[in-house]
Amino acid sequence: MPSTFDSENLLPKLPLPNVQSSIHQALEALKPMVPENDFEKLVHNAEEFANSEICETLQSHLKKIADSTDNYLHSEGISTTTSNVYGDLRGQTLPRNPFFILEDDPMKNIVPSQEYRAAVLTCSTLRFIVALKFGYLKPDYDRSSNNPLSMTAYHNLFGTTVIPMNNGVTMKKSEGSKHIIFMSNGQFYSLTVLSEDYQIWFSKHELSAIIKEIIHDSIHRKNNFNVGTFTSEAKTTWKAARFALEKTNSQQMEVIDSALFIVCLDHETFDLNHVNNESNKIQLVSHGTSRIDKNGHQFGTCINRYYDKLNIVVTKNATAACIYPASIIDGTSVLRFISDIYTDSVLRLARMINGKNYTLWTEINTVPIDSKIVKPNYQYLKFNLTNEIANGLHLAESRLADIINQHEYVAKKIEMGKSYIRDKMKIPTDAFVQICIQITYYALYGKCPSTFEPVSTRRFRDSRTEPICVQNEYILELCQAFISQTTEEEKWKLILQAIEKHQKNVKNASSGLGFERHLSALRSAFIQRNTLNNLNPELPKINPTSLPPFLFDSLIENLYKPELIAANCGNPALDYFGITPSVPSGFGFGYIIKDDYITIVGSSQWRQTGRFLDTLERVFLNIKQIWRNVVINQSNNRDTDLQDYIKSIPMSLVQSNNSSWLPNINSKSKSNTKADAYIMGGYDYFDVGQLHVRSEMASRAQSQAVSRAISRAGSQVNLAKIPSFKNVDSAHSEKPPTVGRLLSLQTDL
Repeated sequence: MPSTFDSENLLPKLPLPNVQSSIHQALEALKPMVPENDFEKLVHNAEEFANSEICETLQSHLKKIADSTDNYLHSEGISTTTSNVYGDLRGQTLPRNPFFILEDDPMKNIVPSQEYRAAVLTCSTLRFIVALKFGYLKPDYDRSSNNPLSMTAYHNLFGTTVIPMNNGVTMKKSEGSKHIIFMSNGQFYSLTVLSEDYQIWFSKHELSAIIKEIIHDSIHRKNNFNVGTFTSEAKTTWKAARFALEKTNSQQMEVIDSALFIVCLDHETFDLNHVNNESNKIQLVSHGTSRIDKNGHQFGTCINRYYDKLNIVVTKNATAACIYPASIIDGTSVLRFISDIYTDSVLRLARMINGKNYTLWTEINTVPIDSKIVKPNYQYLKFNLTNEIANGLHLAESRLADIINQHEYVAKKIEMGKSYIRDKMKIPTDAFVQICIQITYYALYGKCPSTFEPVSTRRFRDSRTEPICVQNEYILELCQAFISQTTEEEKWKLILQAIEKHQKNVKNASSGLGFERHLSALRSAFIQRNTLNNLNPELPKINPTSLPPFLFDSLIENLYKPELIAANCGNPALDYFGITPSVPSGFGFGYIIKDDYITIVGSSQWRQTGRFLDTLERVFLNIKQIWRNVVINQSNNRDTDLQDYIKSIPMSLVQSNNSSWLPNINSKSKSNTKADAYIMGGYDYFDVGQLHVRSEMASRAQSQAVSRAISRAGSQVNLAKIPSFKNVDSAHSEKPPTVGRLLSLQTDL
């Protein structure tokens, strides 16, 4: 069996993209969102930057780093200020930690206690950790090509902590860690769980008894100062708080930082009778509850999180979840980890049947129960808090409670999955979901939003993800057509065109030819120019007299503060997957594609999340109906011709010939179901009485816009005509947009 990291050095390096290619892609993503006059200026600035000396200098430093390291994005002078899919680490939103909710415990007939399920998942996690350390973990492979994927992201899962810095964040690693942290009622408990030779100290039954003691002990130790709340704060505040804690509680902070992971033992359960049961469960396990006692003190489970590390959450009724910091941990590695530990827990069923020790990792042992062996006991971490820190914690808790009350999670199950979208409709399911989200937003708000979707780049050495921008001119044209009187044939054509473009963008990103990471690295190189000048003294120094044009243009910030983040991540071990918005006015959508349905979790602050998901479901059904009317009807044209021919035959002749094989030409076709016949977007949410008026306005606006476009055709902005972009890689080249793609009815409507 191949070792976990055998193929790592055989993987290619992440390529350093061409500057012109990255700029070209950025302009494509910005064009649907930027007014024409501003876009012309932006193109001019882009051309100026591409031909500038500062651009050449920055790229030369990145090339030097790329040549000498496994991944230029992780190098000194780049990594701390390179954005992840969330941009800044903290902001005025919920903590930006994606989460997975596991399916219920496989022992469905016997609902486990909180302490027992926590013990089972913890023991399986420890087996995973030991397997990873000794190379027993089977490597990941690309499902389409069967090529190996980078496994270095798994090193970031355990024993790592997010550390806020002046310019961004960094990661603190603790090699050789052998303990974990339990959180209960906001209190911290440390327990050594691995022996010196990496055997697991406790069986699940022993660990269950310890966890029960910890829960009982924490009830009597409850206080009003829960240090984990600091990790939900804005980055600058948390940085100052960490500094103060390290001065007065250095040992306690080191124990937490170096822990393998954290187990959050929540003291509340979700309401099974709640009208929105699933959404209630999602809020409970993601950020926890915010409840205030009669003395005005917070006692909700929101105080029972530590967002800078991997958290396994187990509620009082044994619902389990995993929360992780996306800034240092890769989502695909968490997905594999969660899938494996859930599978390992399923194997308990086999162990119960015949008593054998079934496990995914047979090489890993547990220290036997022996009266001569003294096993470790848990240690309570007591913090000595100054008045300044206590006041800071009080403010952090108040802020967190406000943000929790401003946000909502809404879950939706849409009864269309891979078996219908991919197998029947013959279109890629993920691309289908992404364009449906774009259509939904446009139908509700009349514009294209800045949208990120993370794409895995683990086919390259020590690489993780590249976010792609979903919006482009093809999406804009589709959205405009979808809420207009455009024929279904034309809509279907535009759907396929948008999907094809999305697939190209995904392929580019997964091949290391995306643009966001590269532009972020160029920005980081400029920000940390002193560090790079010292690292590469033989290269021309980065000594600008002003900010580079284009690179820090205010319009570019639209790409770094996406209004929508939509990500697909899941497998049969998971119940739900969710992510938080990137900006206070944004949405976060996490979805899991299964064979027969898709589950989507939407989150937002002060937005209509439920309405968005209801509309999204209607988009699904409307496209399904368009497909039926266009594709299925076309494929049945020959049958229709046959029917017409049959109708022309005298029925007396047919009956005398005893032709019982002929179809029943008098039967009426079944009408579409109400759900399939839903009309989307503008028709549902604009005033019905104004529909024909809006249609006429749209027609007039289009005619006027076409006339204007023709009259100024010579001055139309065309990226392909810009000298700097003539030699863009063919993978990024697109035919010049037609006049129709440049039309926007938003202003006129």
